[in-house]
Amino acid sequence: MNRRVIAGVCVGVWVGLRLSSLGAATIPIGEDASATVGAILQPMFLVSEKDLDGDGTWESYEDFVLRRARLRLRVDYADWVSGFIQTDVGSTADGPGQDARVIDAYVTLAPRKWAQLLIGEHMSPANRQNVTAASALMAIDRPGINYKTLTWGTRSMIRFSTATFEECDAGIRGDVDVRDTGATLFGTGSLRDGVHWKYFLGTYDGVQADGSDEGRYTGRVQLNLGDPEPGYFVQSTYLGTKKTLGVGASYDTQANVAECPIKGEFDYSFYSMDIFGETPAGPGSLTVEAAYMNLDLDDARAFELADGTLSSANPLQSQGDGFYVQTGYLLGDWQPWVGFETWEADAEEGLGDYDLVRIGVTYYINGMQANVKAGFEHVKSDGTIQGSSEDSLNTFAVGTYLSF
Repeated sequence: MNRRVIAGVCVGVWVGLRLSSLGAATIPIGEDASATVGAILQPMFLVSEKDLDGDGTWESYEDFVLRRARLRLRVDYADWVSGFIQTDVGSTADGPGQDARVIDAYVTLAPRKWAQLLIGEHMSPANRQNVTAASALMAIDRPGINYKTLTWGTRSMIRFSTATFEECDAGIRGDVDVRDTGATLFGTGSLRDGVHWKYFLGTYDGVQADGSDEGRYTGRVQLNLGDPEPGYFVQSTYLGTKKTLGVGASYDTQANVAECPIKGEFDYSFYSMDIFGETPAGPGSLTVEAAYMNLDLDDARAFELADGTLSSANPLQSQGDGFYVQTGYLLGDWQPWVGFETWEADAEEGLGDYDLVRIGVTYYINGMQANVKAGFEHVKSDGTIQGSSEDSLNTFAVGTYLSF
């Protein structure tokens, strides 16, 4: 381990310790309203591999990454109306610093627990990880195949979700990346003690081929035995505060998302089935999460871009199915975790197929509000990776996670 790696670890621990006592600020606005201001910060240090000199083989490189930098504002009116705005760091600006963009901007109307409506730019419930809060992840980041959903890019992510796996990317992108603009009807309730349900029904702008005006439609249902997960967003670990078993299923579809020069306009559909469990186990708490996912793009092999040229991506290398499983064991302030995912694409000769393993540990300084994570990722592909002649890639990451 060289000096920069040691420095990265030390910086992550120091920042987490310094910021662990901060909390969100709530400001009264008149008699019936209040505003809450918060932020998320996730600076990381990576040691990975890249073809730096263009000879087709890997060279080691080191990089500091600001994975997330978000400002959040929530305003609550009376008991059932609220508004939420969240920004995030975007592309690098032409000058010092970085640009920020709005990634959430929606109003929630919640007259009843079983009937709540979100309107605006927000996260669609296309799978469990889509509605897992970024401030409540167990591992360093989400499983890479979670980005197969439509507005997350119909792709897979590697290097702890800091880089696209180019050989497993359909290349379809929307005007609103990650989130979508539309409306979601959401509700939650209980059948009896220890049996809880919730549902999501949404319609959004999605991604549309030129000349098309089709809507995107998403549905999700979830059943929990034991403790409930009642909110719109869930967590990937509850740090021993819940004993629950959750089972969910999602379906996401939109017609005419792009146009293939051979097949014409083609459709998108995505479905997933997931299971989540957390329970006391010995002196600690065990968390397990798994999901199966399937992406269908009508067997399209290319599509036209807005300028009339063909995309360089082959949707068949992204279309297919796969699954992930991740588990962690909380003991005191420490939580070692491990994850595995695999994707089998529909392209020939194994193009787009890969296996990914992540293993790491989290030290909780102040629960989800402040912690330090370190992990190792290994990707093995049936083909080459990132345009090189290599078929595997290793990444080490360490960083802090602050939410207030």
